[in-house]
Amino acid sequence: MKPFITAVIFLAAGAVLVVFAVVNALLLYTAGVPKTTLNVTAPVLGQLKIQGVPDPYYLGIGVVRGVVLLVIGLIGAKLMEIGLAELRERRREEAVRRYYEQYGYQYQQY
Repeated sequence: MKPFITAVIFLAAGAVLVVFAVVNALLLYTAGVPKTTLNVTAPVLGQLKIQGVPDPYYLGIGVVRGVVLLVIGLIGAKLMEIGLAELRERRREEAVRRYYEQYGYQYQQY
């Protein structure tokens, strides 16, 4: 019973991480970007004010959040893959055990 529980734990943890990453990525995608005014000093033109530019700080934070969410999603997907592999292995072992029991052989696990 123990491998089954660990497989379910891996699947549940992976699913939670993937859902968390997807929901936060959607919220990040739909969030508005605040606009700001940039003051630029050019040698020939002097000081310029550029209005309506996306805030560079906010964009940088958004990129970092996106990368972190991507990593969280990939970790969750890997956990789900491990859980599914354990479930498959458990089912295969059970099928082999039933096969040997059906034909009267003693199945030994090494």
